[in-house]
Amino acid sequence: MIQKLLSVLLACAAVSQARTEPDSVVALDGSGDFKSIQAAIDAVPDHRDRRTIIYLKAGIYDHEKLIIPESKQNITLIGEDRERTRIRYHIYNCSCDEALNGMCPPESVKLWNGPTIRTAATLTIRGAGFRADNLTIENTAGPVGQAQAITVQADRTAFINCNLESYQDTIYLWTDGCRTYFRQCLVVGRTDYIYGSGIGYFDECEIRSWGGGWITAPATPRDQAYGFVFYKCDITYAGDSPREGDDGRPFRLGRPWHEYPRVAFIYCAMSEKIHPEGWGDTWRMDYAATSDELHLYEYGNKGRGADMKGRADWAGLRELKESEVGHYSVNNVLGGDDGWNPLDGE
Repeated sequence: MIQKLLSVLLACAAVSQARTEPDSVVALDGSGDFKSIQAAIDAVPDHRDRRTIIYLKAGIYDHEKLIIPESKQNITLIGEDRERTRIRYHIYNCSCDEALNGMCPPESVKLWNGPTIRTAATLTIRGAGFRADNLTIENTAGPVGQAQAITVQADRTAFINCNLESYQDTIYLWTDGCRTYFRQCLVVGRTDYIYGSGIGYFDECEIRSWGGGWITAPATPRDQAYGFVFYKCDITYAGDSPREGDDGRPFRLGRPWHEYPRVAFIYCAMSEKIHPEGWGDTWRMDYAATSDELHLYEYGNKGRGADMKGRADWAGLRELKESEVGHYSVNNVLGGDDGWNPLDGE
């Protein structure tokens, strides 16, 4: 039964795998090989060349902060059901006297017995080649500060058919040059919730914002050709915010974090709740409005939020030329020197 379900999931995700049977099964009720996701990860042999498939039975996995260590490479987590297989935790970065290693609440932080991790992410990825399919990863801390769902520090990472949810800093693409691919995912947040200096390609995803915030906070290095690309995505609005005062307010496509941001929205459907300026918030980066080293692009978008007539008058914000659009294919953005294809399971 599990093997049949895995075959269907992988086919739906358009991920080619030579093997579909799991190496291990995690189930909260004890019916698998492990009750703990971290235990299943830790059991994977170090520096394994072939892919390791860990199958997660449906359930709410909310008792541990997770890490994929550098030595645990080519791991795939596959959920039984996208909505009912939920990996969640609730710690957040804080500076109060009660903080433990810069995080709160301390009684939850102290349960973490792994290496000190600078972010509060529910899942931190350091091992190259990681994949997640058909599950939800969330940080449930709410509007209290930085509370990542995922922190990605590894190259060649992919999320297929996943929900990634938080309020502030949902996705942190930490490392310069490291490539992450998102396919048909839902990303939810309000404040700078896709951020960092890594390369992120969002392919036919839904990007759902609460009011008053910013989707992206890019920090692309000057010599990096790509930052964040949103291709055929739905840029939508979320009501019923967990924070009073958000509902009804417009949101922005982003604000520059530092360095030389690169963001492109191509063939996206854009909510009417997008602020007409799109950007416009320099966020203590006075150079942002006048620097031609920011590359903030749009092309072929639709919906009331796609109208560029009211966009901020920034030197680096413009519509792409038709001849430039081809530069933003998956292969061009993510291929790198090794020709990585994120739709190839191995």
